[in-house]
Amino acid sequence: MSVVKNVMLIILLIVVLFLIVMPIYHNVMLLIERKDIRTLGTLVEVEGYNMNIYVEGIDKDQGKPIIVILSGSGVAAPLYDYKELYSKLTDKFRVAVIEKFGYGYSDVSGIERDVATMVKEDREALKKAGEKGPYVLMPHSMSALEAIYWADTYPDEVNSIIGLDMAVPDCYDEKNNNISKIRFMKVMTLIGIHRIPVFYHINEEGLSKKEIEQLRYLTYRNALNNDVYEECKIVYENAKTVKKIGTPDIPILMFTTNLGGSDGWESWVEAQENFANQSDLCKQIKLECKHDLHHCESKFISEQINDFMRRGE
Repeated sequence: MSVVKNVMLIILLIVVLFLIVMPIYHNVMLLIERKDIRTLGTLVEVEGYNMNIYVEGIDKDQGKPIIVILSGSGVAAPLYDYKELYSKLTDKFRVAVIEKFGYGYSDVSGIERDVATMVKEDREALKKAGEKGPYVLMPHSMSALEAIYWADTYPDEVNSIIGLDMAVPDCYDEKNNNISKIRFMKVMTLIGIHRIPVFYHINEEGLSKKEIEQLRYLTYRNALNNDVYEECKIVYENAKTVKKIGTPDIPILMFTTNLGGSDGWESWVEAQENFANQSDLCKQIKLECKHDLHHCESKFISEQINDFMRRGE
């Protein structure tokens, strides 16, 4: 028994040392890495804070609506995370990536994360960056709530929606919320656990060495920061707000995944099916892949987007 007790004591000491040393290491590294973060895009002032807008592709005077990428929840660096997809579109279209407060190179603001406020910020940032509608909104996951709200509240600004595995309102069941899990993960990021690759995967496909370096710095800095955390907490209220809107009366192309077969995929697909069936202008394409479909199906998705954008020509 004494051997077992000694082993347990050693394990306990290792855990305690880890919990002391890791947060110190994480915060020291954040200070060191901060000087090497190089903003790519245009920082515009919104509500007294800097928001980053990255634009790539054809000139704005070619008469085509700009595609606006709205990031999924907690994507630490949208500019780099979605590059594998948008780089396949910029030869024919102009693409803007909005990095909301708490995302990418943008500031952490502390401003309320209700859907009306976030859409207001998105609109102001695009205008200050010199980009004009009508927009083709391309939301991934949770940002579908912003896209739906935007299209309904400011219909003259939205040409259409291209949904990347859209988290429509019915995807959010407050009775089965994951707030406890998010709180735990928030604590883990304060410790710096996301610096350990086995706990936090960073997709590097299609990126240069310098881009991978920036992606890592932004991931370590941004993972579940206060803006992202508050956005996750209020999402159920945002879903209730958007649910009243229904499906916007504009062309919508929806890519729906089965979440790679993970738990709950049936209800996830059903929610998107019900949303799509509310409008004759909505086309749904189902994919058997994980939620980060822009990584695993970027070629197919870009081909379908090309066809969708050519409608009516």
